Amino acid sequence: MNDKKFLAAIIFFGIILSFALNQIFYEPARREILTTQLETRRLREVEREIFELKARHENLSALVEQKNLEVDAAKKFFPTTLTQDEFIDELYRAAEFQKAQIISVRAGEINSEEKIQSQVVNVDVEADYISLLNFLRVILDGERLARLENFSATSEGDGIVSCELGFKIFAAAP
Repeated sequence: MNDKKFLAAIIFFGIILSFALNQIFYEPARREILTTQLETRRLREVEREIFELKARHENLSALVEQKNLEVDAAKKFFPTTLTQDEFIDELYRAAEFQKAQIISVRAGEINSEEKIQSQVVNVDVEADYISLLNFLRVILDGERLARLENFSATSEGDGIVSCELGFKIFAAAP
């Protein structure tokens, strides 16, 4: 009977020892292996994304240059200052290209709101109907954010239209 108790104690002690060894050595090692496998998968995914980006944009400096051009275009579209002189130059260039004649240009007061400055630039233009429409399209679809604030037209005869236009230009408030 003593042998049976001794054998049962050895088996019980062996089970407890194997459970303790499992908890002390095997489980932490298994968790570390799983963590390492997950990190390896994540790094392989990042590496794959980098290779795809390189394949899509063979030269990453070209991608950077493209993004810089987009930023520059956004700065022209919504500049940090009103720079009405540049807008007036754009008006004259568009008028010359569209064969319209600018009679006068007057810049109005600067209106400052919380995050936006605006100013109305009034322009008197004479042109034929198609040239006038093309002039408006060039200015409104141009590089800078501009909105047609007011418009009045009278016919001069011989197909010439005389217009008073008010363009509202915008900039970020300082």
